[in-house]
Amino acid sequence: MIAKISATENLGGALGYNFKKVEKGEASILLAAELYQDREGRYTMEDVLADMEALIPKKCRTKKTVFHCSLNPHPDEKLSDETLTQIAKEYMEALGYGNQPYIVFKHNDIAREHIHIVSLRVDSRGRKINDKFEKRRSKKITDVLERKFGLIPSSKVTEKAVAETPKVDIGKGNIKQQVASVVRMVLKHYKFCSLGELNAILSKYNLAVEEVKTEFRGKKYDGLVYVPTDDKGGKVSTPIHASDIGRGVGYTAVQNRMQKSKQAIKPLIPTVRRKVLEVMRTSPDTKEKLQQKLEEQGLRVVIRKNENGRIYGITFIDDDLGIALNGSRLGKGYAANVFNAYLSNPAHNPFLNESLYGSPSVSHEQTNNTQSLQQDTEESDNLVDELIDDMVGESFSSSGNDDWKEAAWQRKLRKQNKVNLKRRKR
Repeated sequence: MIAKISATENLGGALGYNFKKVEKGEASILLAAELYQDREGRYTMEDVLADMEALIPKKCRTKKTVFHCSLNPHPDEKLSDETLTQIAKEYMEALGYGNQPYIVFKHNDIAREHIHIVSLRVDSRGRKINDKFEKRRSKKITDVLERKFGLIPSSKVTEKAVAETPKVDIGKGNIKQQVASVVRMVLKHYKFCSLGELNAILSKYNLAVEEVKTEFRGKKYDGLVYVPTDDKGGKVSTPIHASDIGRGVGYTAVQNRMQKSKQAIKPLIPTVRRKVLEVMRTSPDTKEKLQQKLEEQGLRVVIRKNENGRIYGITFIDDDLGIALNGSRLGKGYAANVFNAYLSNPAHNPFLNESLYGSPSVSHEQTNNTQSLQQDTEESDNLVDELIDDMVGESFSSSGNDDWKEAAWQRKLRKQNKVNLKRRKR
């Protein structure tokens, strides 16, 4: 079951959307908590709106006072109204809205039945309901409810979406639609912190993304274009600007996804790092053997080389975890230049050095604590370190220098974050 939560100022809009469905016969009211019925035992848009508005203090400091959530069971689930009502009650109680007025609508206008819940984010005294880590807490609650009611786990939905998304095929036509389908799935199900990592994910679907800078009426704008590719990464079609595809796939959407991913990836880094280390300690002496061994560990690897055959980028992808990590994000000991040196001379394997990578006999936790070269204290700094190493060793062409683009992107994000922090302090 997947929960989608939003906050808004427009109470009438949230209620109106659902009541219009009711009027059309496309929805029904399952439950109304702490709200009054009319004399005929019905709930009307006007009464519920007036009732909720009356509960919002006039001098309320919270602007977005409305809580709007949809709970979406797996399409194959056929749940009774009683079960959906109970799920809604327990969800709202666990999230901290058990004593709040709220109304539950069941939508049946599409094959996948789901429920919408509208409530207030402030109590009668104007105090805001705790929304810290709201989405994270919501995910834990839905996981518990899935187990309690025997529902199909949401992870299965994610796995199905990833598995069923086909590669972009320009021969089939509707290229924009194909690109939009791939990008929206990737942005929804994967975590990444750089354009290089995003490109590593997209390569599976014969697609690439590039940053472009444009100027309109004297103002500079940053944007993205998506380029269909062949299985080898070669461009096979004209680049498509993100704005021509639709909402949710442009520069801002990608940037927001990268920002949200920064914290989400941290607890997952040790798992990926351990898998890579285990593989490297088997001393795979070719790129093909490395790929094969990593696949056995559930990892895909994308290796990028310049015209001289030098490895300048390496990205590890765990499709089950929905994560893409540049080697440098695992730690300096996993940067592209380390793999380049090793695959150039497999007789010397630095990953066997216990002083740098820990002993294979100790626990994973201990290993992670002792690997001084592998700590991800500042992932973006590692990317820059890798960039500097490459620039010293090679001269780069503008077409192949993805690390330069990634480093520039990271610098831009850091500058923006500093500006935002200064504004908040004011």
